[in-house]
Parts: sequence; C-alpha cells; structure tokens
Amino acid sequence: MQQTNKNIMATLCAFLIALNFHGVSAQSSIEPVNDLPNPYQSIDGWAKMPAGRDWGATSAIDIDPDGKSIWVAERCGSDSLNQNYPIRSCAESELPVVLKFNSDGIMVKSFGGGIFAVPHGFHVDRDGNVWVTDAPFTLAAGVEAKGHQVVKFSPDGTDDGS
Repeated sequence: MQQTNKNIMATLCAFLIALNFHGVSAQSSIEPVNDLPNPYQSIDGWAKMPAGRDWGATSAIDIDPDGKSIWVAERCGSDSLNQNYPIRSCAESELPVVLKFNSDGIMVKSFGGGIFAVPHGFHVDRDGNVWVTDAPFTLAAGVEAKGHQVVKFSPDGTDDGS
C-alpha cells in the first residue's frame, strides 16, 4: 500500500512539473505592453560636483528620508581607473565616496574617503543612516583593511562601527 501511494505521488509530482513547464513556455510568447507615457525626464548636469572633482563610476543611489535629497555612492572620480586594478577603484584614494545632493543638485555633504576599495551596495535607512558595502577585492600589497566589508554611517557621516 505504501509503495502504491509513493508511486501515485511521484506520478502526480511529475505531471505538475510538466504542466508548469508547459505553462512557462506558453507564456514566453506574450509580448510585454508598455504604451504608457514616461513620467520621468533626464536632466543632464543636475548634480554638481565640487570644483576639481569629476564624476566617476556611480555604483548606487538612494533617496534621503526627507524625500528631496539624493545620496550617491561614487567611485572616486573619473581618474580612479588605476592600471593595477581591472575596475574603477577607491583602494588608493582618499576621495569621499558617499555624496549627498539637495533638490537643486548641490552637494551638501560628503564622507567615507580612504576606507573603501570598491563601494558597491548602498542603502539609506528610514533613520537616515547610510549603509555602504565594499565589494570583494584583491588588494595590492600594502593596501589593507578594504573590501569585504559593510560600513554604517550616521546621517552626519560618522562611522558608528556597525
């Protein structure tokens, strides 16, 4: 009796899996429809970097709890492509990687210089704390304590040790 129940269950599972795959393949022929107008617009040059600093690779952005300001994780300017590293890197830079811009695109705060190799993940929580993840990174000799980390900053930019 137990063997019969196992056989019935195995057959039922196989049938459901086959049915599911058939449904997936049938759905793939449906074209997506996106005929709604785009409510967003691009504004080139909106965010202004301080004199002497160029935009580098932007790894992530998030909205401040005020709903108006924008936080950016930026990879140390356009000249950060070091021949020793295959990707844009802050490993040997002291430039701040966390930048906050007000609604007019003016940088009002920056911090986090000298502690990241490749700032990657980024989140601003509801209390305004800024969380930055540093991607896995093989560091050159003499460049220590960077990569493979998550750093939590208070809203004013203080590393709180989390």
